Amino acid sequence: MDSSCAYCDAKPLYRDRESGAYLCPVHAWLEVSGPRREMPRPPLTIRPADETDHPAIVKLATHFWGGTEIERFGEKHQVDQLPAYVACDGDEIVGAASYARDDDVIRLIMLNILPQWQGRGAARGLIAAVIQEAQAQEIARLSLAASNDDLPALGLYQRFGFRITGVMVGRLASQKDTIEIGFDGIPIRDEIHLELEL
Repeated sequence: MDSSCAYCDAKPLYRDRESGAYLCPVHAWLEVSGPRREMPRPPLTIRPADETDHPAIVKLATHFWGGTEIERFGEKHQVDQLPAYVACDGDEIVGAASYARDDDVIRLIMLNILPQWQGRGAARGLIAAVIQEAQAQEIARLSLAASNDDLPALGLYQRFGFRITGVMVGRLASQKDTIEIGFDGIPIRDEIHLELEL
């Protein structure tokens, strides 16, 4: 994605559902709103990633994470080397969910959708695909970690039935030289662990 936030030069991570403006975490605010009647749009396709999808997953990871290495649950993961599902608008990959198996649990390592495709069910579709994958492998639990500021993701995960199982206080702040400001101006400090029993 080559655009910048509608209010500054920062990289956008969100899209305003009403105006369509792309927003960085500092300019994305949480507000109470009711259901909207949007024009029907064709659904995105969710499918397992294959080797040809590698460059698109690298691009997504770089856009959202600054690279392909993501630390979750105290371990570093190269998301471009993990199994994944992708969300596609036609032939274009617009989102991905990378995961890793750890004994009797599948850990969702990365789940990101480009801002211009947010609000079309891609995140829900990717989560559902990883749940089906876990069930096919007869895995009893699906776990993930989110930052304390990521209120939209925390809400989505809990609507899926994930429950908070722990908070690693200060873990994210300790990985950086300075405390980053995230969604709605919230300082990014803590890693919140969630789990879904299957």
